[in-house]
Amino acid sequence: MALGPFVIALPRLFLLLGLAAAWFVAYGVKRRSGGSLEKPLWWSLVVGLLVARLGFVLTHLSDYRAQPWEALYFWQGGFMPLLGAMAAILTAGLFVLRGRYRPQRLFPPLLAGLFVWGGLSYVSDALTKATDKPLPDLLVEDLSGQPVNLADFQGKPVVVNLWATWCPPCRREMPVLEAAQQAEPGVEFVFLNQAEAPATIRQYLASEQLQLRNVLLDLGSRMSRDFNAPGLPTTLFFNADGRLVDSHLGEVSRAGLSNYLSKLKQTD
Repeated sequence: MALGPFVIALPRLFLLLGLAAAWFVAYGVKRRSGGSLEKPLWWSLVVGLLVARLGFVLTHLSDYRAQPWEALYFWQGGFMPLLGAMAAILTAGLFVLRGRYRPQRLFPPLLAGLFVWGGLSYVSDALTKATDKPLPDLLVEDLSGQPVNLADFQGKPVVVNLWATWCPPCRREMPVLEAAQQAEPGVEFVFLNQAEAPATIRQYLASEQLQLRNVLLDLGSRMSRDFNAPGLPTTLFFNADGRLVDSHLGEVSRAGLSNYLSKLKQTD
C-alpha cells in the first residue's frame, strides 16, 4: 500500500491496524472502569510477536545457519501468526491468574487486536487467490536488446523480481536470489529491471560479481503498473500454470524466500 512517498506491505499494515484496535478498545475499557492495561497488553503483544518470529526461525533453521544474525531482521517478514496469537493469549492469561487484572477487562482489547489483524489478513489472502493474475504476454528485452516474451517462461514455477540498481533493498537481496536460482533448477527466476539502461545494469552486475540468468529489461515499467507494485523490490510468484499465487513487497530474506518457494512448488 502506497501513501504518497511511503510504502508499507499489507501484512505490516494489518498488524499496525490490529495494534490500533487493541489500544482503542483498551482506552474505552479504561474510561469505563479505570485502571491502566498498558503493561499486560504490551507484554502480551511483544511476547506474541517474539514467539511468532521464533517459530518461523526454528522451522527455517537451515536458512539461518550461515548467517544467524538475520534472525533479528524483523522487517524482512517471517512470522507464524497462529503461534504468536496463542502466545499472546497465554501471556494475558498469566496476568489474569496472578489476580492483578480481570479477564473481562484484559481480554476484550487483546482479542479485538487479534481479530482485526487476523481477519484482514484472511480476507486479503482470500481476495488475492480469487483474483490471481496470469503471467502476462509481455514483450521485454534481454541485455543484448533481443525480445523476450514473459509468457514463454510458463511451464515451470516462475519467480519474477522487479528491481533497479538504485534500490538499496534490491541490491541487498540479490545474493539471496542468485543462490536460489542456482539451487532451484526447477524454478525459473526472472530479474526484470524497471526502466534502466543496459549499460547501467551490466556495470552493476559486474561490480557485484553476480551470475544471474534471465536478466531482462522492462523499459516502460509495464509489469509494475499491471501488477500494482507500489515500490521496489517486488517479487511475484507464479505457479507452473502461469497463475500468480503470492507476492512480496520489500527485501526478501533467505528463509522468507525458502518459505515462498516451498508453497509455490506445492501448488504444481
